[in-house]
Amino acid sequence: MAQETKIVKGGFRATLALLISIIALILSIIAYTTSTREEDFKVRIKNLQTSLEKMKQESSKQIEKLRDETGNVLEKLGKTVKNKQDTETKEKEAKQ
Repeated sequence: MAQETKIVKGGFRATLALLISIIALILSIIAYTTSTREEDFKVRIKNLQTSLEKMKQESSKQIEKLRDETGNVLEKLGKTVKNKQDTETKEKEAKQ
């Protein structure tokens, strides 16, 4: 009878190659999810920057409007005070 040869399935090299390929697969999945998150963050940052710019423009418009209104009110108040002072001085002069 002929001696039966053992058939080795795999071996050390095949096992090592399998482990390396599994590690590479895990690393590639991690890298993919990280790059996807970075792109999402970049999109979010751009959206936030545009909304911040809009808010900045709106607030500067509101501040300008408030300045104009305050200036107008102070001007009217100044005119009123001046008119009142003028009438008071005229009354004093009339009494003398």
